[in-house]
Amino acid sequence: MAVLVQCSPAAPLSGLVTGYYGFSEATAGPTRRREGPGGDVVVIISFGEDWLIDGERLTSFAAGLHVRQVTTEHGGRSFGMQISLTPPAAHKLFGLPMHLLAHRQVPLGEVLADASLVDRLHDAGGWPERFKLLDVMLMKRFTEAPPPPDGVCWAWRRLVETDGRIPVGELAKELGWSRKRIVARFREQVGLPPKALGRVLRFECARALAERTQHPDWTRIAIECGYCDQSHLINEFRAITGRTPATFLQDAVASPA
Repeated sequence: MAVLVQCSPAAPLSGLVTGYYGFSEATAGPTRRREGPGGDVVVIISFGEDWLIDGERLTSFAAGLHVRQVTTEHGGRSFGMQISLTPPAAHKLFGLPMHLLAHRQVPLGEVLADASLVDRLHDAGGWPERFKLLDVMLMKRFTEAPPPPDGVCWAWRRLVETDGRIPVGELAKELGWSRKRIVARFREQVGLPPKALGRVLRFECARALAERTQHPDWTRIAIECGYCDQSHLINEFRAITGRTPATFLQDAVASPA
């Protein structure tokens, strides 16, 4: 049995928080999934149960951007919440270089000093009350944090708006920056260099298009998502998921909900 509740953040958090989720699942035994990579920095707040993330045991944690999928596993029960943050917002909220989180998951206390947050959310009463509590907490923290520099935020939005198709050289030219400078700034404020983030965003674009139909046209999807050709798309799927596009979708359908 699984429950997933989604909620949009309060209006002042638009552009910073992409969504809240409440989840509860009970299964007959350990449940393993392949997740990501995705374009958000994710905070998981667990109400007690542990997770195995690529073999590392964690309870509540924050996960930076990845260029490959990760394997998650719970022991038969999961109960908690997820906050999805844009990378520039995570940099503002955590106040640390985002490359320290790239390709990693770290205990929540290492990035968000609030020892009572998990208990307050658990005891709030229900999902609407929990989402409101997150709104209040995050609005306060974002108000107190210094604003992020405009350049990387603009470049990050351009990458997201184009699903990763805009060349890094074009981004640098529009900003009036060198390629070296834009890569360094992305490492600090996003976690991945723009080229790597573009790969992730193109993959997510292809996955979204493929999941809309029972019989994906991979050639068309490759063109629409900015790949050179279908072979390029297949190679990228293998690099990110370890599987071909067709096998990836079959596995996704077969995995538990």
